[in-house]
Amino acid sequence: MSNAQQFFMFIGIMTCLIGSFSLFIYILTVLHTLMVKKSINNVKTSDERLIKLYNGMKNTLDNKSKIIIAAVVMGIFCGGIIGGFFYYYFIKKLFTNSYEIYKNAMIQRNLPL
Repeated sequence: MSNAQQFFMFIGIMTCLIGSFSLFIYILTVLHTLMVKKSINNVKTSDERLIKLYNGMKNTLDNKSKIIIAAVVMGIFCGGIIGGFFYYYFIKKLFTNSYEIYKNAMIQRNLPL
């Protein structure tokens, strides 16, 4: 094989790896969101626990360094710089969805935001 063919094969393999890991993380994001909704709707979560979860998500979204560090680490181990951008998007979406669920539950239970 020539060097050009090896290079394009490498690009194709990395693209497949990044795509498969991104799909896996997307599925985990959807499952996590459904589990959080289910636990909140079944009133398995007490008011004190809900307040702690809400405040934790709010702090995480306000302090973006946790999201960036997680995306960089996943990018290093699972796909490089381009993979890091995908993972940042999915991780941010995960935290944003969880925050919205907790916020809506706090409003439904008439708890202070």
